[in-house]
Amino acid sequence: MAANYWDSSQFKYWKLDRTSLQKNKLEDLQYAEAADIFRIEIYFANLMHKLGKRLQLRQQVTATALVYFKRFYAKNSFRVIDPYLVASTCMYLACKIEESPHHIRTIVHETKNMLLEPREAIPFPYDHHVLAECEFYLLEDLQFHLIIFHPYRSLSIYMADLKLGRSCLQTAWFIVNDSYRTNLCLLYPPHMIALAAIYLMCSLYPEHVEKRDMRQWFADLQVEIEQIVEITQELITLYEFWSDFKEDKVPAIINKLRTSPPLPSLSQSQSQSQSQSQAQSRSLNQRKK
Repeated sequence: MAANYWDSSQFKYWKLDRTSLQKNKLEDLQYAEAADIFRIEIYFANLMHKLGKRLQLRQQVTATALVYFKRFYAKNSFRVIDPYLVASTCMYLACKIEESPHHIRTIVHETKNMLLEPREAIPFPYDHHVLAECEFYLLEDLQFHLIIFHPYRSLSIYMADLKLGRSCLQTAWFIVNDSYRTNLCLLYPPHMIALAAIYLMCSLYPEHVEKRDMRQWFADLQVEIEQIVEITQELITLYEFWSDFKEDKVPAIINKLRTSPPLPSLSQSQSQSQSQSQAQSRSLNQRKK
């Protein structure tokens, strides 16, 4: 196991770029709009947080499960592989890796009960045998790279240096939790996400940092401030999108994604409009004659 992030498999193999992430979503984008894919990602992050609370897990265990989930779907499609099964399997694997083990039957039982709670119950037709089989596929796609470095440790160190108080730490901590509803954990080092959480916390609650020269503090760290701004902007975009998020609508979006025919591509739409224009022209010419 690597002693730090820069020597880890997370940095060497799982620090992705936006272009590759977008390419991996192309299959799902044939059947759903990009906004709907984002809704699905937020929905399953919320679902896994709920399952973590039901299992009384530490936040880091849920965060590890979310990273596994995002890595898996960086290679696979929501349409092809049921994300409800994968989410449950990721929680089961994360419990073992983070030394908070739960029996596989407990994971299945709690997942089924959780999905029965919505107004329209969501079927979970899997038993522990299927979950165990799915775990092997998950491990294979994760390339057995299971140790995850999270922003929480860096955040605690930075906040201790700033001496801003527990309420500021809690706000920044919640922002880090929210970051797992995006793909930031696949795109940036964990300490940069922690710094972006502090940056956003300072922007939202400037009264908490009046006694500190935060610009100088960030400058002394000698980090790429552009990256911090990029991460912050993505978090703001998340919150803007989330404000209009309706969780009860997402299961229907998932069903549609997994059963509907492909959306017409731009080229198909253009060719269809050209065909319609040509047909209209022929019709007009015939009337003139």
